[in-house]
Amino acid sequence: MSDRAATARSGRLAGRDSLVTVDTQRTEQRCHLGRAYRGGRLICGGVHVTISRDERLGLTQRERRPVRVRFHEPLDDGLRSELNQLVRRRGAAAWRIADELEAIELVVDDLRGERQRIVGHLQPPQVRHGRLRDIEFEFGLQRTR
Repeated sequence: MSDRAATARSGRLAGRDSLVTVDTQRTEQRCHLGRAYRGGRLICGGVHVTISRDERLGLTQRERRPVRVRFHEPLDDGLRSELNQLVRRRGAAAWRIADELEAIELVVDDLRGERQRIVGHLQPPQVRHGRLRDIEFEFGLQRTR
């Protein structure tokens, strides 16, 4: 394995805050814990949020900051049903379901003790097998405060 590949592999597996460098592109990932709300009501008490920053050229501002989420217990029954529907469907059917879902507000606690609110919609996952808590969903941003 080359030195670059070893650096990239160790960076991805490093854990909480990692920096991955491959060739000339630079990607930084920050993992945080948070909670999910819908309509002011708590729908998930344990959300793992991964916020990446991608500095490659040619990406739009939204593409440079992808957000991925994994939902852990306790989960609201309605949210669990929606997540299972997204996981079971593929292609256009999954996107139709995702378009019908209401917005979710994530409240993320960062390492400095500050809270960040992120509002957006779930998008169908790329990987559709395994336990629900192991599946990462893309989170399409509406706005950030």
